[in-house]
Order: sequence, then C-alpha cells, then structure tokens
Amino acid sequence: MNLKKFKNALIDSNATEAAAILVNLYLEKPDKFKKSLLLSNSLPEPMGKSFSNEKLKTLRLAFLLAGKQLIDKNVDISKYASEFIQLSEAINIISQNSKSNEERLNENSFFEYSLSEQLQMFCIYIEDQHRLAKEMQTNEKKFLTGMEKEVAKFEVDDVEGIKISESDRLESLIEIANTLFRFLYYKGEKSIENAVEFDHENISPYNIGSLEEIMYLSLQRNILVDIWGKFKYREWGLKVIEEDGIKYHIFVPSSEDDYKKERIAINRYIYRDHINVQKSNLKHLKENQKSARDLDNVSSALDLNDLHNIFKLEKKRFFQANTIIKNILAGQLESLDDIYYNLEHDGIKITDLFKGFEYLFTIAMIYQSTVLKKFDQDDISHYKKLSPIMDKVNFINQLSYLYNIENEVAEKIINILTFTNDPLLDVFSQPLIYVGKNKVIFCPTLILQMNIVRIIEMLVAKWGIDIANKGLVFEKQLRFILSFNPFIQVNTNKIEFKAYDGRDVEFDFIGLFEDHLLLIEFKHLQIPFSDRIKKNALGTIDFGIEQINRREDIIKHDWEKIKEECSFELPEEPPNKVIKLLCTNIFDFSTIICEGVEIIDSSSLLKFFMSPKIKGITIGSEINEALYKKLWKGDHPTVQEFKLFLQCPVAIKPFINCYERVFKPLMKIKDEDNNISFFDYILIKDPYENLNNEIFQSNTRNSKKIGRNEPCLCGSGKKYKKCCGVQK
Repeated sequence: MNLKKFKNALIDSNATEAAAILVNLYLEKPDKFKKSLLLSNSLPEPMGKSFSNEKLKTLRLAFLLAGKQLIDKNVDISKYASEFIQLSEAINIISQNSKSNEERLNENSFFEYSLSEQLQMFCIYIEDQHRLAKEMQTNEKKFLTGMEKEVAKFEVDDVEGIKISESDRLESLIEIANTLFRFLYYKGEKSIENAVEFDHENISPYNIGSLEEIMYLSLQRNILVDIWGKFKYREWGLKVIEEDGIKYHIFVPSSEDDYKKERIAINRYIYRDHINVQKSNLKHLKENQKSARDLDNVSSALDLNDLHNIFKLEKKRFFQANTIIKNILAGQLESLDDIYYNLEHDGIKITDLFKGFEYLFTIAMIYQSTVLKKFDQDDISHYKKLSPIMDKVNFINQLSYLYNIENEVAEKIINILTFTNDPLLDVFSQPLIYVGKNKVIFCPTLILQMNIVRIIEMLVAKWGIDIANKGLVFEKQLRFILSFNPFIQVNTNKIEFKAYDGRDVEFDFIGLFEDHLLLIEFKHLQIPFSDRIKKNALGTIDFGIEQINRREDIIKHDWEKIKEECSFELPEEPPNKVIKLLCTNIFDFSTIICEGVEIIDSSSLLKFFMSPKIKGITIGSEINEALYKKLWKGDHPTVQEFKLFLQCPVAIKPFINCYERVFKPLMKIKDEDNNISFFDYILIKDPYENLNNEIFQSNTRNSKKIGRNEPCLCGSGKKYKKCCGVQK
C-alpha cells in the first residue's frame, strides 16, 4: 500500500482520511502494521525539522478513529492498540526531549567564538583526551590481547553504575564532533570564507562552560537519534513502567540474545584487525623495529616551535619512518574484498587512496609523537599545537612529492579526506576539518582512528559504483574452497530449473555431509554501520531465509530433477535430515536462527571445514603463535561436531560470558523532560585474557623476542618497556 496519501493527510490535518488508510493497512497486513508505518517515512519524524505537534495530534486522533472503525468491523484491536500506543508515545517523548535540547542549544553562548575557534577547540579537546588516556594506560599483564581498550572500566559522568570503555569514549567524542561540526557549519555557513584570523593565541577547550554544555547537548541528540533509529528500523519496543509516581520510558530490542550477538560481532571485527596487524608485525618484525626507531628519531628532530617542518621531511627519512605504518595498514586491508582494488572514480584509483591513507597516518604519527614528547599541559600556549590550523595545499604538495603522483590527483585525494560544510561522509572518514580559506585543522587522533575498509566501502557506495557481482564471486569462491574437503560431497554443477510451483529456482550450494543434506545460501553484504543500513541487510537476510526454505520444499517435489543435474550421486529418496545455512561475509548476524535457518559467517564456516586447527597469537616480551584447539576430535569432521560448532563457533565462544546487560539513562535538559532509558550490553572483561595467558606461557618455535629497549610494535615511538610492556 502506498502511504504517501497518509503522509499528506497528516500534513493537511485530515484525521478522517488518515484513519481510513490505517484501517485498510491493518486489515491487509496486521502482522506488519507497525513496521510498515515506520518504514514508510509517513509518520512525523521526532528529530526532523518538519516535525510539528499538530501532525502528532492528527496522528493520535487518526489512530483513535481507526480503532473505533476496526471495533465496528468486529476486529480484535488488542495488538493494534498496543502498537499505536507505542508509536505515538515514542514519537511524543523523543520529540519533547529533542525540543528542550534545541531550545537550550539556541541559548548557548559558544557561538560567540569564530567558526575556526569553535572547530579547533573541539579538535584540541579530542587530541588532549587521547593524550590523557595514553598516560593512564597500564598493562598489568605480560601480553596484549587487542581488546584492552574495549573493556568498560571508566565511570560515566553523572550516571551512577554505568561504565564505558576507552574506545567507546573516543568514539563518542568523534560522534559528538560529527554532529556538532555539521551544526557549527550550518550556523557559520555565511561567514566561513570571510574569516581572516586563524592563528588563535592561547586557545584551549578548558574552563569554557558553553563548550562543555554544547558537548552534552550533542551527546544527548546523538542518543535520541540512535534510539529513534533502533525503534524505526530495528523493531525495538517501548516499555513504560511507573515507580513512586514517576514514569520511565525504556527502549528494548526485540531479542536481547540476537542483539548480544550483534555486539559480539563489533568486537570480533576489532579482534580480527588486531590479529591481522600482529601477523603483519610477526612477518615484518625486524623492519618494523627499525622503522619504529626511525619514526622516533624523526619526531625527536622536529622543532615544536615551527610546526610546518612536518611538511619539509626528506623523502628518505619519511619512508624509513613510514615502513611500520605501511605494514600496519596492510594488516587492516586483509579484510578488504579483492573486488575493490581495481575500482576507479573521477580519475582516482582505490590504490591511490591507499597512498593518501598511508601518507596521513605517517605524518599524523610523527607529528603526534613530536608534540607529546614536548607537551607541557601547564603552558596554555601548547594546546593549539595539539591540533593546529594548516594550509591544505601543504598536504596536497607533500603527498604529490612523496608518492610521485600528479598534483591534481593528490588534491582530489586530500579533498576526499576533508570534512567540509557539505561533507560526503563523516568525521570518522574525513579527518581533516575545513575552516575556510583552504585551511584545515590537523588533528592526528582523528586521522589515526580511521578504519580504511569502512571508508572505502562507504565511498564506493556513495560514488554509485556497481559491485553487485561481488556476491557471485563470493559464492563461487566458497563453493570452490569447500569442494576440496574430502569429507563432504559438494555439487559443482549449475542446478537451475523451473520448479513444481511454476517459478525458476537455482541452488547456491547443495552438498552431502554424512547422511545430512547441506543447503547453503550465500549473501555478500556491506558491513552495516547504521541502523538503517542494518535494516537493509536484514531484508536481504530475510529474503535468503525465504529462498532456503523454498528450496527445502522443492527438494521434496523435484528431487529427480536435482539428482539429474547434481555433480555427485544423490540417494534415491530426498534425505529427511537437512542442515539449512545462510552464509554471509560479515559477522553481524552469526548464530542467529530464524525459521529453521542458521546464519553463519564465511570465516566460521571455512574454519570448521578447512582449517580446524585453531592457532592463537599473543604479543608480550615475545610474539607467540600456538595451537590451542582442534575442532575435530578425530581425523575427519562429524555432523554432530558441526551442529555443536554452529551453536557457538570458536570465534564467538570467548565473548559469550563477557557482557553485562544494562539500562542506560538519557540526560534530561529540563525537569519536565521524559525519563528515557535504553537497553545495552557492555563488555566487562577481556574475552581473550585467559586464552592469551595460555598461549603466552606455551613454548613455541615461532616465538620471536622483543627486547625491552626496542621500540614498541604498536607504533607509539616509545620503548617497549615504557609502552605495551610496562609492568606494575
């Protein structure tokens, strides 16, 4: 049903017409009533500029009128009533708190500063918070797991009993920046190119109440946007409870267990990147150690009083210091699909972008190391050196010179990585912050947190480049790899025909494992970084589940056709034991079961069938690689072992008991604002601590010693004993 008329009815305050549309929608799809309304974009958006109380009032009246009409039709409206109460209440409470946020924002005096001052202050704050966090870092263990920054151990200001991790704290700051910078650009849009003063003496973000307030307001807005996104796109519910006469509105996921699995996926990505980087370190240990020394020497030689010396680095010295960065980034790129490497847009190759990332990472690491070595927190003049304002042309010319690329190409690369008043991506992906007159703020922490794979995937999507065939490549590769396992029979022929139901059918994967038929549907997805994209991914998942269950039904009716086309001999009768899997390239939905179909990621699937000997890597005074688990008890896999594995793949198992469920309250601006909380999981212990301790203590021939006076492999420029090897 087209709900554009419903949206127009709300705009026209026509509750009667809106009610008639609601009645038809509910009668047509009662099970999808709430979801259809939310995804139609016809409801008043509580965070949108066009929101009005009049639209909400019309919506509520339409719900009531429609309810009466449904009762007259002898329809049980208990489900309808529950859903319309949730919908109208969610819109109401979020819009009311959002309005208080906006009113307080308009009263804030931070806008008295110039736009460049506003932006630079916040970048300085990000950089200084990173500095303080590094000073607080301790490692009581003798090894690194890669999850140290992910464990929630810091108390949240003004919220009793809630803790946050170091990574979440930095991510929250950058999310605030992403929201705040867009608003500051909006407020200062007319003046951005008229600015004449960019050298702000003694600029500091501290002891400025208006900045502190605007940060809290931005954080609150981000949380409200996130809550509405989960309610709108992810089918979260709203529960209202009352204690001591006070109402509390709590947003909860439809399945806490499935949400936990999604949280696990986030940490799995982090751990995967850690392992890839450590493998790269292991492979390039000696050259990385030399490069770390070179980086330390280059940063020590730079003059803090002439920051533009960073653009005068000799090519030889730059690339000596650059080696460790290059190898670390190569580790990151291990998870990038091959299909991206040959792409090009507007004269820019993806491989050209790699050079831009590598360049910015290197000068950011050198510059940050220089400043932090000589930084005096008691000297207010030092703060602007944390995130200085520089001419963008310096970055363009240096990139062109160092990497021997045309100046025009270098300019396009730097522009892609620059956040402006009309940004292509977000602050996470565009770390050079534009302040007008072709000047940018150079904030090393914003650069060093970049996730290259995420940025490339987002850019390609924004550019509209069609990479649909990556799904076919993904399917073909997995089928090819699995065919080498001698313990399962894998069909290598194309099985495609018109099924008994009159529709065409094609089998992605059909195999025989002992006496079980193995049905697999492959779906290649972009890692979803927002609830809206996750909703789209789930739509693809739902379609895949529907396909698998239809194929299971077709097997019962068209077995003879399947037998004819299959590359191996199938039994006379269709097996009554079937394993149904939906295999994706991402971690986000692994082990979720829906309609009898289990979702698994390709990494876990291949791990069981093709690489059952599980190795672990830990980095301490030595780099250790050791066998700590075997997935098969014997010399071949069994169905029983596979079924147990599917319940909890080896990559997920360490995380299962490391989370704590919490309800996080939202800060109120006014006393009369609504009490809003939302459900979440926080990581309360390191999943790999015990595991790495076992690996670290094991004797292995692959161990490589890291001297305590050697530069630390994390790239900090410090000696190992004063960085990751610090002991208490």
